[in-house]
Amino acid sequence: MSRKALGLIETMGLVAAYGAADAALKAADVSLIGFDFPGNGGTLVKIEGNVAAVTYAVDVGTEVAEKIYKVLSHHVITKPNDETDPVVRVKSTVLRLTRIQPKKSRKKSDG
Repeated sequence: MSRKALGLIETMGLVAAYGAADAALKAADVSLIGFDFPGNGGTLVKIEGNVAAVTYAVDVGTEVAEKIYKVLSHHVITKPNDETDPVVRVKSTVLRLTRIQPKKSRKKSDG
């Protein structure tokens, strides 16, 4: 992880996680590693950057997520060990939102 701090915000529900990630990325100079989905509706937001930026971003992201729904936990690891990198990144998913096109309806012919 090249000595960047690791920030984690675990929310209940995807919408709260999106809110947390959006607020965290806007609040400080941090990067989104991705999202994990451990099950039972939980979503883990993972960010990285320098310690001060990650700490502030996690605080802001947590505050915003609490207004949307539930925050299960949040934590900043200031100096993650290099051996944790594969664990942190193994299941990371960065979701890309795409526009869903409505299906074209078929017209039924009379008779």
